[in-house]
Amino acid sequence: MTSTVKRVLTTVIGLPLIFTLVFFLPQYNHLALFIFIILMIAGGTYEMYTMLKKKSSPSPFMFLAPVFPIIQFFSGVENTEFSFYLFIFLSMLVLAVEVFRGAKDNFDSALSQGAYTVLGLFYPGLLSIFFVDILFLENATAYILFFLVLVFGSDTFAYLIGMALGKNNSGFVKVSPKKSIAGFVGGLVFPALFGILAPVLFPSMFLFTKVQGLFIGLATAIFAEIGDLIESAIKRSAGVKDSGFIIPGRGGILDSIDSILVATAPFIILVNLFIL
Repeated sequence: MTSTVKRVLTTVIGLPLIFTLVFFLPQYNHLALFIFIILMIAGGTYEMYTMLKKKSSPSPFMFLAPVFPIIQFFSGVENTEFSFYLFIFLSMLVLAVEVFRGAKDNFDSALSQGAYTVLGLFYPGLLSIFFVDILFLENATAYILFFLVLVFGSDTFAYLIGMALGKNNSGFVKVSPKKSIAGFVGGLVFPALFGILAPVLFPSMFLFTKVQGLFIGLATAIFAEIGDLIESAIKRSAGVKDSGFIIPGRGGILDSIDSILVATAPFIILVNLFIL
């Protein structure tokens, strides 16, 4: 079975599952989807730990990463600063531990061990709190689906247009040689158009203008593609092709949520800016 077939099968199975969680189980601020998010963050954290361990020895404190979305969900989105305070506290604790932990190798790896652990707490842990914020928006179901369509649409169009038109313009970013200029542009077109059309087609759900929708679509797509490149850099540094193998055709969990993790923050910031 080719990688493309596996990718299609995963999409055919995965998207209906996510749609079911979002559309049919919206109770308690999309608690079912939230539980799914926690499982993804826990799995993604394990993959991150495994990759970083190839370069150094990150602290097990990294496995506290799922605490951030949990606190964000149960403390309420109006207390976002609490998650950031916790991140700062844990980061300082991680670095303080290296004062004692680093003695075993004369502190040769203290810097990398501390930095890698803090990175693991931030990505995917802290970044995931912004997706939790979407769950608490008015018309949250519509905005969750809107965001996912933007991200998945960008990924799909970048892949298809890159395959069709990107043979002679690939390699413009060394971290991901297969990425092409055509694919990058293609990944922006669909989200931009959908961002414009969303308030036109569903004016009662999306309370922003067409121009604002254009900005939301473009920002989400740009950061989604940046998120994909960031994970590519991490994988290259770790010397691995995929972050894991749990998802056929896509690799690991981080391979599937890298774009979402990075794109959620600008999405929720712009949406709150335009609708509040």
